[in-house]
Amino acid sequence: MGGRARTVVAVCVAVGMLITPVVMRGWAMDVHRLLTARAVDGLPDAIKPLFIAHRAFIAEHSVDPDLWRVMELTGGRGEEPPNHFLDMDFEEGSKAPFLNIPREYADYVEKYGEGLATRYGRLPWRAEEVYNRLVTAFKDMSKPNAPYAADNARYLMAVLAHYVEDAHVPFHGALNYDGQLTNQRGIHARFEGNLVLRNRDAWKWAPVKVTTITDFQAYMFDALVASQQLVADVLAADRKATASGGLYDARYFAVFRQGAGPIAERRLNEAVSAVASAVHSAWVDAGRPAVPTGESRTPARLWQ
Repeated sequence: MGGRARTVVAVCVAVGMLITPVVMRGWAMDVHRLLTARAVDGLPDAIKPLFIAHRAFIAEHSVDPDLWRVMELTGGRGEEPPNHFLDMDFEEGSKAPFLNIPREYADYVEKYGEGLATRYGRLPWRAEEVYNRLVTAFKDMSKPNAPYAADNARYLMAVLAHYVEDAHVPFHGALNYDGQLTNQRGIHARFEGNLVLRNRDAWKWAPVKVTTITDFQAYMFDALVASQQLVADVLAADRKATASGGLYDARYFAVFRQGAGPIAERRLNEAVSAVASAVHSAWVDAGRPAVPTGESRTPARLWQ
């Protein structure tokens, strides 16, 4: 899930306390938790013991990147919101696989400038940054002076899961990210939040498929290209559903699910497998180190 600072929504919570959040863009927080928990369950046996006992922690912290956005935290490349998307079709006339967008971040900024690079997003490069940190955490597990490497790996899985899952939301790869260009505002939340959570118990969950990713950056770009290609069908399903009565009620969502439900179900399952594959691949890139299987740590010596 991600957000755009272009639109701001005020939400009142807890006895009149006013918070100013940003419009969400991506899977709803509860969906992130659900997907990440399923990814933990689907990890390969070689690394699963490192994560499974901390399943609840990892699932809960998979929403942290959205909270960073709410708190207006910034990283080395600037504010958080652009880390959640890349509008693959922002350049007029461009078509999949959108090779007009340079795959290296420095080239991307050089071509379009810092302003446009921020405006249209940087999700693949942010995900790659977190992926590389996870690789380092796996490597550190074999070092005697890195007692928190396992904890770091668990947290980094949570953060990486968020960005990988975001790439599987159709509207994360499209300029028309909330139907604002086609008079379908709010479609983002209706698809990634309302539709998914209304049918939470009805989705068919496929077995998690773990593959070794040889080029993580390219993998992220492929996921976003695939997402962008699904936008037209989701918008068409929304138009058909709104014609059924003009209200976003049970009748609307019943019709909307007929057209957009199969897309949501497929991307939910693909997101779970992608997260598990990303964590597995980071471990492979780290040299397949032995991972801790329990909570015990070798006590440090106080003196010689």
